[in-house]
Amino acid sequence: MTSPAIFLSYASQDAEAARRICGALRAAGLEVWFDQSELRGGDAWDASIRKQIKECALFVPMISASTNARSEGYFRLEWKLAVDRSHLMADDQPFFLPVILDDTPEPAARVPDRFRERQWTRLNNDSAIAVFAARVGKLLSASGSSSTTVTNTAPVLKFAVVAQAPPRKAEEGFWVAVLPFKHRGGSADVEALAEGMSEEIITGLLRFSYLRVIGRGASASPVKEAQDSRVIGRELGARYVMEGSLRQAGATLRVSVQLVDAGTGAHLWAETYDRPFKPEDIFSLQDELVPKIVSTVADAHGILPHSMSEAVRGKTPEQLTPYEAVLRSFGYGYRMSPEEHAVVRACLEHAVEVAPSYADAWAMLALLYLEEYSHDFNVRPDPLGRALQAARRASDLAPSSALANNALARTHFFRKEIPAFRVAAERALSQNPFNGPTLAGLGALIAYSGDWEYGCGVVERALQLNPRHPGYYWMALVLNAYRKHDYAGALRIAMNINLPDFFGTHEAFAAIYGQLGDRAAASEAVRELMRIRPDYLTFGRRRLEIFLAPDIREHLLEGLRMAGLETPDDAGTPPKPADAVNPSRIQSP
Repeated sequence: MTSPAIFLSYASQDAEAARRICGALRAAGLEVWFDQSELRGGDAWDASIRKQIKECALFVPMISASTNARSEGYFRLEWKLAVDRSHLMADDQPFFLPVILDDTPEPAARVPDRFRERQWTRLNNDSAIAVFAARVGKLLSASGSSSTTVTNTAPVLKFAVVAQAPPRKAEEGFWVAVLPFKHRGGSADVEALAEGMSEEIITGLLRFSYLRVIGRGASASPVKEAQDSRVIGRELGARYVMEGSLRQAGATLRVSVQLVDAGTGAHLWAETYDRPFKPEDIFSLQDELVPKIVSTVADAHGILPHSMSEAVRGKTPEQLTPYEAVLRSFGYGYRMSPEEHAVVRACLEHAVEVAPSYADAWAMLALLYLEEYSHDFNVRPDPLGRALQAARRASDLAPSSALANNALARTHFFRKEIPAFRVAAERALSQNPFNGPTLAGLGALIAYSGDWEYGCGVVERALQLNPRHPGYYWMALVLNAYRKHDYAGALRIAMNINLPDFFGTHEAFAAIYGQLGDRAAASEAVRELMRIRPDYLTFGRRRLEIFLAPDIREHLLEGLRMAGLETPDDAGTPPKPADAVNPSRIQSP
């Protein structure tokens, strides 16, 4: 009796993806052993699986977020059986053909070391699956193997065999390597801190699903002291290299960290932290510095996303891979405009069409749909319905993704589903406490939903993480002081916003100066507000209704009226320009 040539091994959560790959292979004329279509379980099922692994020509382990999340599972027994069989094979006889079903970073995959000795293939869309099936057919044909007559000895297939993980391709992401931190002074405590910081930074970076981080084993390989970062990056297959050093002088410790673009040799970021040092404070020092370093480098306003987004900015939506489309979407945070919104939305819609199982793309698309609702950018019918559908798709695909749960939480907020908003928000905050934009955004929405003290506390944590944060992080704290009638305090906080082209800046200043009775400053703020948003008289109240509860909303409108800006009343009476917004008063002096 003949045996199938190809064995597919997968986690039960990936059954649909495995079924698609099986169909493509069979459509290419290949015989595939696929348990859901061959067996029904029980002892015969177990015995047949062992027999098929023993006799198959190719073993295809399917790697995904699902396999990474599971420490136990029958697929792991399949992997062990296949690895055990491979030890009986000649070193030049390829047997494994690992594939990645989603956006799981290769170095972070929880797989046997034997899998890393072969070229991996990422199959996250139908076109990639079709190419893969054709390639496997050619390889089997070239080896002289028949898909219907396979003996107990697997044929020698002409795959490229490499001694270590192959160079990472551009389409697989902008890989980041964190080198072991150097330490000087001979202190065992400093050495322990250096090792701990390197490990914790890698762990922190892995919380960001859009980053591809090379595992500790690869980046910890010996490196010459004076070796150039470009050489290190090339050897590790990394676009970016982070390195650091710890030096102790008496009771003071200096921690220096830098991030280098290994492609150009350019230093993208460097920071030095001087701290008092006591051996008993190692963990508290690590807990203080690691979040700052990780957030500054990795969050959506950090060094890496900005660099990566700019690197793909010149491509059209059709030219971008789904992963690149997500990177491109971070540019919207720097250039919030209807034009940028339209381009980024098109990129993400194309991404989910090409890769419908890519959770990050669905999450970012949900946020872009919410911008239609909250900022009136390129509005299409039912933005909240589309946002909810996209956010749910993201969270279903990646329940442990902070990016997905952040999108779901924001969608529930705008739909006024506050209990569901709080559940999703807490989940996102716990899944990635290093993501400043998530902390600042969800903290503000928690405050606006009525829990001001807790929400503002979350915002303050975001402010401490990344010194590069955008000025809008301060807005919730401004409104918190304003609602307490502390207008002088609100003004002091608002001075930190520093976003002269953001209408919200001048909206806040107008209300504050109005309450303080500074008519000249209030009139100037109103002029700037109307310059940036000429439609504010109709847009303003609706926007405030979207974000704020009635009490604080009316309090803010009161300040705007005192600044001279006449707004619509509760009955919807059209606004009439007051003196401060009369066209003759709006013009620059």
